[in-house]
Amino acid sequence: MNLKSFTVLVSKKAASRAVFVQFRRQRLSPPQVLSRIIYMKTIIFLILTWGALAAQAGGDVTFNAVCDNRNSLATFSFVGDVLIHKALYQRVAAETKHFSQIWRKTDVLINKADFSVANLEGPAALGIDSQGRDRGDVGFIYDDKVYSGTNFLFNYHPRILSDLKASGYDLLTMANNHALDRQSIGIDKTLWAARQVGILTVGTRMSQERNAGFHQIVSVRGIRVAFLGCTEMTNGKNDSKDQVLFCYKNPERILGTIKELSQRPDVDAVVVLPHWGVEYQHVPEAQQRNFAQKYLEAGAIAVVGSHPHVLQPWQKYVTRDGRETLVIYSLGNFVAGQGGLARKTGTVAYIGLSKEGSQKAKIFGAAYTPTYRRDAELFPIGLGDAKDVIQHTAALYGAQGRLEPSAPLLPFLCGSQRLTENQ
Repeated sequence: MNLKSFTVLVSKKAASRAVFVQFRRQRLSPPQVLSRIIYMKTIIFLILTWGALAAQAGGDVTFNAVCDNRNSLATFSFVGDVLIHKALYQRVAAETKHFSQIWRKTDVLINKADFSVANLEGPAALGIDSQGRDRGDVGFIYDDKVYSGTNFLFNYHPRILSDLKASGYDLLTMANNHALDRQSIGIDKTLWAARQVGILTVGTRMSQERNAGFHQIVSVRGIRVAFLGCTEMTNGKNDSKDQVLFCYKNPERILGTIKELSQRPDVDAVVVLPHWGVEYQHVPEAQQRNFAQKYLEAGAIAVVGSHPHVLQPWQKYVTRDGRETLVIYSLGNFVAGQGGLARKTGTVAYIGLSKEGSQKAKIFGAAYTPTYRRDAELFPIGLGDAKDVIQHTAALYGAQGRLEPSAPLLPFLCGSQRLTENQ
């Protein structure tokens, strides 16, 4: 029996009586029978709720906000995990000693947007080894001790921060399962280095700044956006100095922060950047869906996730107060040394925000451009490049939202340059 048939059957009075009789045959008391019926109906409700959400996730998304040049308009780009595995790191150390040699051909995608965001998965802590000891400046090397990209312990030379900045990235979320790979001092050294090069960070904070927030508020073309990062876990490492914001643990903390930020008169939009989900799974788990809805209902305009190392779908969600919001459950790998189509494919996701007068910002469009790693280099993917990559991304984000690498961003988000696979 399929779900639809089962639902219809349960909804009928005859079926309810049959269930009641069956429970009575088990010699259950009337209160026990009633309790079990309520339990069954609850389970059915949850199945239908998640089924409805799953049916809506993925595919093309559209928004009702008007793309009007008389309003403030700003565009934002997002990429997933920047994870420099050993083989990639060794190539960089032996060649240019600039991490940007991996992703430089995708810089054109990033520079289309007014503001760009990435997840840097791992510390960039100068001279700190896996035991948290300061070895000093050992140079730009790969030694598996100070700088490593394997065995679930990562640390990059802080040049990665200036390389990302030079490529056009403005903000990094640092809250992820590798945030404590160089312990507390690793977070401190990473954030200090980020400040030196002028790239913003969210999701972690200095050990001595116990009252600092985990967010940043930026003004982009007259729209003030608060970015907030969080992680599901830190691979079992203890956050003894309260330097990491967690997505699920103590949920009142992050939900309270979102509510506070969204209600501030100097904040027009809140974007949450969670590091969550099950690795290598294209379907978001129930906890992701549940908390995405909570973040959006608390006041966020968008939730853009990472961690699974594969793409997960996007979905428009209309809140109870009528706001159109967007959740992208996972942008997969941007830079990583993992194999297979799903793990070598990423996307640059774009969101357009519009603000009219004193109103809060609204989403007027969303788009994406696929990326793919060949050997040790990342490439933007257009219609004539890799059909399997385009089909893979279209299955999760639809065909109408795909932006050609050479196409301008704002007109596309405004709806005048939509492409289909037949063009």
